[in-house]
Parts: sequence; structure tokens; C-alpha cells
Amino acid sequence: MHEKHTPLLAKICPMFTGRTEDVAVEALGHILNSSESARDALSEVLRISGAEVGKIADVETQVTIENDARPDLAAYNEDGSRCVLIEAKFWAGLTKNQPLTYLRHLLQEPKTSALLFVAPHARQESVWAELKQRIARSDFDISFKVERNHEALVSDPAGGESWMILASWTSLLDSMATKVSDAGDLQTKADIEQLRGLAGQEDTTAFMPLRAKELGPDIPRRLIGIKSLVNHATERLVASGIADQKGLKWSITSKRYVYYLRLAGAGVAFGIEYDRWAKLRDTPLWLTFYEWENFRPLNEIWRNLESFRRCDPPELFKVGGEPVMPIELPLGVEHDAVLDAVVKRIESIAYEIDPN
Repeated sequence: MHEKHTPLLAKICPMFTGRTEDVAVEALGHILNSSESARDALSEVLRISGAEVGKIADVETQVTIENDARPDLAAYNEDGSRCVLIEAKFWAGLTKNQPLTYLRHLLQEPKTSALLFVAPHARQESVWAELKQRIARSDFDISFKVERNHEALVSDPAGGESWMILASWTSLLDSMATKVSDAGDLQTKADIEQLRGLAGQEDTTAFMPLRAKELGPDIPRRLIGIKSLVNHATERLVASGIADQKGLKWSITSKRYVYYLRLAGAGVAFGIEYDRWAKLRDTPLWLTFYEWENFRPLNEIWRNLESFRRCDPPELFKVGGEPVMPIELPLGVEHDAVLDAVVKRIESIAYEIDPN
């Protein structure tokens, strides 16, 4: 029996390079430079998001701007002015220059411009949250909005006419494929299908090639520390009476390290959820609520935690029908401060579930 067909680029690239992201950038640049219709699709995605950058005539990859910052792609108008910077992400983190250095560079020109981040759909919320946090700590005055009709997260102009936009690989490549297909450009459509296959694999199943620093002691020490944090936080919650473990155990698998608890009458799992950490939000710690007999019903919990659902990004949502909450961790502080923050956060959630 033959295995399900995998596009050639998605099959070959991981076998010969540990730089899949760079391959995707070069492929995207090639497609945009080879096809006017693909460039028009990019302009359309930006226009729908609010950035009227005009007709894109040319694209370059790996351009160096100030402070040695190197956006993945830069796009130019017909007059040669740089109107778009593109940062293509799979699972790599943001660099120190993103997004502030890029925004400052674009604001040097008075014309409308855009900083476009492209990321897997599963990572959109976490990347957007980090971008917002970095801007909140800066001197930029930017407001943000979510536009779900075209699967983009967009900011209002950043101090001028420079927009920051986050789109998924799927939405961008689908728009490009439609445009080039309508134009009868079958070769570029085939190229887009190759890149779409690579992006789809990275989004769901790719094993990321190992880097030397990932085999050092930092990662195992970090995981040991986070597990210790879960243990200590659980002990504190039980000792304070906020939670109890009577009749409940724990679950340790390849995908999670959690304790089952009764929290303000609700049945929850608290601890490390590796899949959610990898795909949904940049935090290892999560609360998952369950519909257990003789525990508080989920519809009541969902209603009582409504304020968390209204946050941007939402701090309560459903995965597989079960309400889940990411527990964000403070950065740059010692273990005790992180522990205090985690316990305080869960206590605040328990109070919202049951103020009594």
C-alpha cells in the first residue's frame, strides 16, 4: 500500500537541511518575484487588513537594515521605495529586533507601509500576544484589532501609516493560489502547492532538526525546574485550602505532566501540557476543566469565567470541547517569584469560579 502523497519540497527539505524556515523564505521570495499575480495577492491581503501599499513590483530576501536586523523579505513599489517587510515564521521565536526595529525602519518613510508576520495558524495567538507585549513596553502608541473574516490579526497604524499584520501561511498561500490560478499561471500554482505542502507539514507534523544548544543542559534543567514548579504550586494550593486532591491522582505521559485537583468545586488538571505549549500559547502551564460527577458543571464554570474569555488574546477557550486556561509565567525572576505568581493566578481563577 502506498503512503499518502507528500509534496516534494516537504519531503526533501527536512532530509537535507536544518534550515527549513530559510528554505520557505527563499521559496516565497521566488514565487513573488516570478508572478505578478502572486504579488497582487500579497497586496490584496495587506489592503484588506488596512495597509494600502499599492502595487508591489519587486521582492528581495534577507535584506539588512539598521542594527544588523535582517527581515526575511522586503517588497518594493514601482518607484523603488520599500513598502513591506515580511517575517516568515514556523516555530522559531521572535528576534530582539522584532517588531520594534522593523517598525522604526518603516516609519522613516511617510508612505503607507506594512510589517507582515506569517506564522502557522496554530501559533497566531501566541505570536500576536508576544508582539503586543513588546510594543506595550516600547514608546509606540498602537491599538490592536482582530479581523477574522480574512484570518489576519492587525494593528492600527504604528505612529504613522505603518501597519503591523499577522497572517497564517494558509490564508496567504490560499490567496496567492487563487490569484495565479485565475491568471492561468499553472507553473506558479504548482510552486505554491509545494510551499503549501512544506508549510502544512511544519504546522502539524514536522520534527524540527536538532541544534547543538538544544542538546546542552539548559533544556533538561528547565524542564526539571518547571516540573518542580508544578509540584510546589500544587502543594501550596492544597495547603491553603484553595484546592484538594482527595480521591484524585496525576497523569504523566509524553504529552503532559499534570495533577488532578478539585479547585473551587471544579474538576481540573493542572500542570504541563506539551502540545498546547507547542501550538497554542507560549507557556508550559495550563488548567483544563472536566465534567466529572459530583463536581461543578462546566456550563457554570464557563459562565463564571466569562471575563477571561473576553481578554485579547482570550485566556479561556475550548480545546476538544474542554475549557482550558493558559497560566502565563513571569520572565526574568527567581523561582519563588514565579511560584507566587502561579499560585496567585490560580487563586484568582478559583475566586471567579466561586466568590464564596
